Amino acid sequence: MGSQEGESQTTTTKPSVRALEILERGSLRGLPEPTRRALLDGGKVERLARRQRLAQQGEPALALFLLGKGRVKLERAGSGHVFPVGHRGPGDLVGEAALTGNLAPEHAIVADEAEALVLPAAFVRQLTTTDTVLQAAVARALLEGQRAAEDRLASLLVRSVRARLVELLLDGLERWGEPHLHGLSLSAPFTHADLASLIGSTRETVTLELGKLRRAKLIELDRRRIVIPDRDALARFGETQ
Repeated sequence: MGSQEGESQTTTTKPSVRALEILERGSLRGLPEPTRRALLDGGKVERLARRQRLAQQGEPALALFLLGKGRVKLERAGSGHVFPVGHRGPGDLVGEAALTGNLAPEHAIVADEAEALVLPAAFVRQLTTTDTVLQAAVARALLEGQRAAEDRLASLLVRSVRARLVELLLDGLERWGEPHLHGLSLSAPFTHADLASLIGSTRETVTLELGKLRRAKLIELDRRRIVIPDRDALARFGETQ
């Protein structure tokens, strides 16, 4: 599904226990058996290559993606510029325009190799018109996404760069955290430019703030991964900013 930049191809695997795991982890978890079975029968698990475009701004969305792992970045182009909208991770939906048949409002590009349960647009639209339980679940997921976007906007307006950075790191732990010898690490590699774009700052400022957090022993760096030894300590620090 979707177009691809580069030579790698999407690999499709047979729907299996993994498909059920992705469904139950994500925004559409807890559905009754008939609805769940319909989604599993109509979808398929795909591995998504880095830089693959899952949606193209201004074009019809070809599928709805429920992410099982990896990271997808959302970007919106306008007035000759590209603006970061956010990142999606495990449990999140990508390509929501597939639900309505509207044109995609932004680009959705795989930032790190990902895996998703892929539901073709025509199939998911037909199913949502006949299944009221799925309609309610989709509406709830979309509302949660809207609230997250509003919270991010509010944070940009009223919180310091350091507080926004801490908030982003803590949110990253919820999405991509995995055990590390010294605590928890963000399995998704974020560049300083990535972090800056997501919190409305500059790469230079983010580099300075990360250095301060490192000297305060609130984070460690392991290759391209950020390691957080004590989540609670970092959260308390963020609350004081």
